[in-house]
Amino acid sequence: MKKLIALSLCAVLLAGTMAGCSRGEKTTNSTASSKSPVTLNFMLNSPELTDQYKAMAAEYKKVAPNVTINMTIIQNDYQTVLKSKLNSGNIPDLFMSSAYNDNKVYQDYTYDLTNESFMKNFNPVFLKSVTLDNKITGYPFLVQSHSFIYNKDLFKKAGITKLPTTLDDYKEVCEKLQAKGIQPFSSGFAEWWVLPQMTYPSMSDAYDGDYNKLFSDIKSGKLKFGDLPQVDFALDLIDLVKKYSGSKPMESTADMQVSDFANGKVAMIHQGSWEEDSIRKINKDIDMGYLEAPRMDGKSVIAVDSNLTMRVSKDSKNLKEVLSFLDWLTTSDYGKSWIPEVVKQISPQKDAASPDTQLAKETAKAVNDGKTCQWWIFCGPDGIEQPFGTAFQNYAAGASRQQTKDNLTKIFVDAYNAES
Repeated sequence: MKKLIALSLCAVLLAGTMAGCSRGEKTTNSTASSKSPVTLNFMLNSPELTDQYKAMAAEYKKVAPNVTINMTIIQNDYQTVLKSKLNSGNIPDLFMSSAYNDNKVYQDYTYDLTNESFMKNFNPVFLKSVTLDNKITGYPFLVQSHSFIYNKDLFKKAGITKLPTTLDDYKEVCEKLQAKGIQPFSSGFAEWWVLPQMTYPSMSDAYDGDYNKLFSDIKSGKLKFGDLPQVDFALDLIDLVKKYSGSKPMESTADMQVSDFANGKVAMIHQGSWEEDSIRKINKDIDMGYLEAPRMDGKSVIAVDSNLTMRVSKDSKNLKEVLSFLDWLTTSDYGKSWIPEVVKQISPQKDAASPDTQLAKETAKAVNDGKTCQWWIFCGPDGIEQPFGTAFQNYAAGASRQQTKDNLTKIFVDAYNAES
């Protein structure tokens, strides 16, 4: 019998993976009539990609007219809903999750893709995040990046010629922007998930990047997470962004970040490559770019990874059809172009075309220059992302520094105890 996935308080509160996404739930259907109809049930997150999902399903209908792809697309409480479905036996044929630790979380439910021929089309670098015990447990969906995004025209207006790479640099940039009457940041602090995305790249020099040892020491009790010097650095970064985010930083949502940035009201936001399309729908001609996140060691980075993962239910009664779909998505001309040309993000496939977007180009440059960090927080225990973000959010709202450190330590202790 499969072990049930624990729905702890942390998991109940968890609302989807690192994703700067719109909220809510949508359900779409791609239907067809055939003598041998097959319905595939997909559970997906990232509702901002609903139109792209629809386009992909419609294109697949042309080559597999007997297949109905029934897509449930949800962001809020995604992990909770997914785990409830798995525990009840109502398992989608294909579902999304994060990579890394989720390889362990969902290992009893997922099909081993190691020997599927289409998996050879992926860049081996991006297979690492979905590999557990030398088995490929998931299908890398796309490569995403996030960091501070800046308005190049507003930087020019403020006379800023040197891009910031340290905390002191960022402070100097903020002062120059304010002197010209430009609000430096829109914080996004009303969203819990903005906080972990903003802080963990600036903490990525912890243990010199040896995250396996980092989490091993936390799990054994040798290290308290709150004692990491990088925690203080992250709190300093939060202080800076809050100070220069206008009069109501705790009321700033992700949608407000996008709107404020696109309309030229603020010079910087911390968001990801997934938001470029939303920004350009408001201001198609905006000139934007990435700033590298500051770190204690002085080596600034952009967070780049293939974390969003498609997983195939090993007990699906339509297993053959699901694998045929993934084969098509990987090897067909449309499938290979879907991520870079329709989703307009970076594909994890070998020799894939690059999307013609500013943030994708700057991501590629950061990768080539070796100025990136992985989404290392997902290497930690299950269910920590939201409480991790909420602890930082509470700090921004007024919790003390020591209280925040204690809360962060407790979050990891409780998460590892729940796994025992």
